Amino acid sequence: MDFTEEHYYKLNRIIMVCLGLWPYNTSAFRKIQIIFYEALLISFSLCQLNVFLMKDCSIAATMRICMFLFCNLFFIIKYTGGLLLTDSFKYIFSRLRYDWNILKNQTEFEIIQKHADKTRFYTIIFMLIATSVVLGVISLAFASTILDIIIPLNESRPLRLPIEVEYFVDQQRYFYAISLHMGMTFYAGMMIMTAITTIFIAYVSHNCAIFEIVSYRLEHMFDEKILEMSKDIREHILHERLIDAVHLHCRAVDMTNVLTDNFATLFFILIVTGVACTTFSVFHIFYLMTLLNEIAIIDLISGVGCVLFQFYALFTGNYIGQDLIDISANVFQASYNMEWYAAPLWLQKLILFIMQKSIIHATLKAGGLFEGSLEGFARLISMTTSYVMFIHST
Repeated sequence: MDFTEEHYYKLNRIIMVCLGLWPYNTSAFRKIQIIFYEALLISFSLCQLNVFLMKDCSIAATMRICMFLFCNLFFIIKYTGGLLLTDSFKYIFSRLRYDWNILKNQTEFEIIQKHADKTRFYTIIFMLIATSVVLGVISLAFASTILDIIIPLNESRPLRLPIEVEYFVDQQRYFYAISLHMGMTFYAGMMIMTAITTIFIAYVSHNCAIFEIVSYRLEHMFDEKILEMSKDIREHILHERLIDAVHLHCRAVDMTNVLTDNFATLFFILIVTGVACTTFSVFHIFYLMTLLNEIAIIDLISGVGCVLFQFYALFTGNYIGQDLIDISANVFQASYNMEWYAAPLWLQKLILFIMQKSIIHATLKAGGLFEGSLEGFARLISMTTSYVMFIHST
């Protein structure tokens, strides 16, 4: 991707290049990156599964293990999905480049720049949150050392990992090596989540900008100057403006279909995995609230942080989907409020077709079951609550 407005997506490109996900990178080093990150994530999952082989786990311990196991599985699915969708990334980037080049005036540039700035804002926020989560996990790993300084006891507290893993070695002796592996895995996973989530937000925000530009073109189709022109010139200009608006609207609708077709399966699997991870996390938090000791408090902090980040990621994705629904609905409103009475009869008939086409709102669906919207977010929260109550009663 190399066009004038590329700097708006520069941060997204840097993250994807570092993770080996950038679709235009065909170097041999990218293959090394892919092998490294896949091996890092899978090896950590295996270390988590080893706990079930070596220990007799209670229900509460199983929930604690599953909470981080599904979280790591979420990272693996997202990274693998990003690799499989390389061609889709290329195709959508080419559409972004084309859309930037067909803008006609400064107002349209300002609209698309506004949504590009929103993408950059979300990317920065996700990076800050991801870094904070990783630093929090590392801090919890050294909570015993910190507590020995703040609240010393007669003897030093044993070092304890915030995530239950089994490396078949003495964890006290190799604590720092295990912590390094854990920290690298979580940071890589959080960056993978940031990269895929924010690039998808970039696509959806760009599509929102196109719908908004369509509304702008329809609202300003009849300006004061065009009404003062002769009949032949006026009809020619109206014809050209209508073609431009309809062409851009068709591209926006087609872009929504492309996003749904290419990302639906991936996001359906991620939603199922995310709901499972959130369910285990919330159940584990309820269990920890019944205990009153230092270990329970440390686990409670990690559990609450995990749940908050999962809720934020789910809310952000559904909020962007709701934004697409609302802005695409404005196209119908713009066609309804335009000065159709000043248009010739042939144009009035075409406006009816535009209204009929734009009355259907653009929506992002995952697997045909989940719809990206605030209502969809509420439905996911309701599902999570129901599963938690079911596990608790069982």
